[in-house]
Amino acid sequence: METLIDIYNNKRKTEMKRIILSTMFLLATFATVVAQDLDSKYATNLLKNGTVAPEFTLRTADEKEIKLSEFRGNYVVLDFWASWCPDCRKDIPAMKQLWNDFMDYNVRIIGISFDTNKDAWVNTYWDKYQMNWTQVSELKKWKKETKIDRLYHIDWIPAMYLIDPNGKIVLGTVEIEKLRATLEGLKTKLKMSSADVMPAYVGGNEAMEQYLKEHQLYTLQTRKMRVEAKVEVLFSVEMDGAITGARVLNVTELKANSPKFDKLSKDKQNEVIAAANEHFRKEAIRLVEHMPKWTPALKKNRPVKETTTIVVEFNPYYKGPKK
Repeated sequence: METLIDIYNNKRKTEMKRIILSTMFLLATFATVVAQDLDSKYATNLLKNGTVAPEFTLRTADEKEIKLSEFRGNYVVLDFWASWCPDCRKDIPAMKQLWNDFMDYNVRIIGISFDTNKDAWVNTYWDKYQMNWTQVSELKKWKKETKIDRLYHIDWIPAMYLIDPNGKIVLGTVEIEKLRATLEGLKTKLKMSSADVMPAYVGGNEAMEQYLKEHQLYTLQTRKMRVEAKVEVLFSVEMDGAITGARVLNVTELKANSPKFDKLSKDKQNEVIAAANEHFRKEAIRLVEHMPKWTPALKKNRPVKETTTIVVEFNPYYKGPKK
């Protein structure tokens, strides 16, 4: 038979269990709220979904130029971080796992560092953590000298964007768990990447841009009206480096810069722009189809066919290289 003391002790134990369970529940709820609130607190200024991701050119540690447009046709993760940022370092294992899980799909990661010390940057991403995806940096002071933070509204790090194959933002977040969840949800749309090494123009991007500029043809009207444009072209690089299947994805920044254009009627202006659009589309295809053979993509050191994109920029007043 229970004594009064036993009853008292049992009630006390029960109350203590309730208090402990209630405390644990409150702590878990608080932690969940904090986690859910990170984007509402730190990501409010990030570019919105559906926005065209701003183009940029940044350099790797070995001075290679990397352009965002070179990654068109893939989903691209922009990972903004710095070696001096504790939260960034905390996320590195999760980002490495994400890279490993999606490396066989058309998902590319670009790490964009706000480090100013090159040695600290390289030692962190390579020597210490082996972050094997593309790494670039301006090596300038964040918010004072850097430009990329203004393009992408980076007020907090770590911060991440996911960009779709057409160059539009799918997600902007400061939570790597949301990035993973979004990629997992897109798996049915992702393509298996067939290449370990992507195809490349012989001589590099500068040589390709030189070829495109020097071989552009213009109609008399497009030159007279100083019409400019950027044309994105999708094509395949065959196992022997030949170009096949070129087609235009889109035309952007199509505009006439001549004062003569401003004097035309609205209908005539529309005719000029429509004609220029048609010409540039055909000319971009011609330029791509007549490019010299590329270095093909490689899979396990063997050539494979791979699809890629480039942007052809038309400027009728390009003077050519200085001699």
